[in-house]
Amino acid sequence: MRMVSRMTRLFWVLCLVLPALAFHATDAAANSKYASIVIDANTGQVLRQRNADKRLYPASLTKMMTLYMAFDAIERGRFTLDSPLTVSRVASNEPASKLGLRRGSTILMRDALQACATKSANDAATVLAEALGGSKAQFAKMMTRKARQLGMRHTTFRNPHGLTARGQKSTARDMAILGRRLFSDFPEHYGMFERKRFKYGGRNYRATNKLLGKYRGADGIKTGYTRASGYNLVASAERDGRRVIGVIYGGKSSASRNRHMRQILDEGFTKLPKRPAIPTWEGFSETPIPRAKPLRDNGFVSEPVVVAAAAPVEAPAAISAMRTDSDPWVVANGLLALQRMIVPQAEAAPAPMGDWAVQIGAYRNLRQAEDILEKAKALQSPQLSRAAPVVNRRNAGGRPIYRARFLGLAKGQAENACRSLSRRGIACFAVKGSS
Repeated sequence: MRMVSRMTRLFWVLCLVLPALAFHATDAAANSKYASIVIDANTGQVLRQRNADKRLYPASLTKMMTLYMAFDAIERGRFTLDSPLTVSRVASNEPASKLGLRRGSTILMRDALQACATKSANDAATVLAEALGGSKAQFAKMMTRKARQLGMRHTTFRNPHGLTARGQKSTARDMAILGRRLFSDFPEHYGMFERKRFKYGGRNYRATNKLLGKYRGADGIKTGYTRASGYNLVASAERDGRRVIGVIYGGKSSASRNRHMRQILDEGFTKLPKRPAIPTWEGFSETPIPRAKPLRDNGFVSEPVVVAAAAPVEAPAAISAMRTDSDPWVVANGLLALQRMIVPQAEAAPAPMGDWAVQIGAYRNLRQAEDILEKAKALQSPQLSRAAPVVNRRNAGGRPIYRARFLGLAKGQAENACRSLSRRGIACFAVKGSS
């Protein structure tokens, strides 16, 4: 009788627990608004995905593109972080979430950017749109064009803030592409997504992203919510030099969305290769995208430029020996010239050194920058035979970033070399600058 009683209790427990587990497992699948993806930010490899190409309402994830466009305009010299922006009637009338900006007042570019990143302020997003594109409608067209350039093939924007609009839809995969590009293209501005608080007009605003400070390594990026979208989130986290980016659409609540994001980010970290992988673009985007855009001289926090890494191809041992384990950083300005002075060249008249470079990567991890340089050198591209491969260290957002470059080229040489590398699977771009 005792055995029968135990089996009876076990039966009733299973009757209660199994349906609950089944409901939890199928809840996301049954949610028509749900989609998710996790990628390795270093390589673009997809680590996990569900409905990743389903077109859904992005809500305030839209502001990621608004910020991308603003960062790009700053880099191109159209604006600075201290540029004053005028608040229009349209901007002042935007619904919440907002700062409450008044018509005719001004707001600095840096404050408008931070308000979008931290507070998700709709009025600040409209101020940026009108400053950059003249009107919300025109700016939305610019956003969509930029999305196509970045490889976001299934995204259409209708406004700069993400309030529900007919036809304004995107996908989890496209938002993962955008999140990755925000980090790689504008590392000097990415710190805006890490801030937990923002003060403006005498008020303190808390970040809408509650993973900050509560999930190990989390440092961005953006939340979103409307009735049509559900609770959305693009999150990025870095551990031991490895970064993953996760996207969730259609959460039932902010709390359940955040719990689910923790789960899929954890899953992503467990699926990462054991050691940093050399970047590959297969399976994520058909068109290779550069790891980082060329930066102007004032793109980074001002500090002495320390250049490191591999000596030029076939450089003499004396130059290679300059880089040691105890003192890995050497100033590489003039390194190519030194090589040419002491290594006989096969050609009678070597081409003059130029002030252009080919950039093939920008990384938080030194090893990854060195790996991609080695991969590019192994291709033995004739256009790069006289260029100096270097990794230079710059300060971005209070942390170092390592740029992998080939220096000492003329403009045409750099452009031809980049085309050659791109055809052979290494994303790159030509940039003017000798360091």
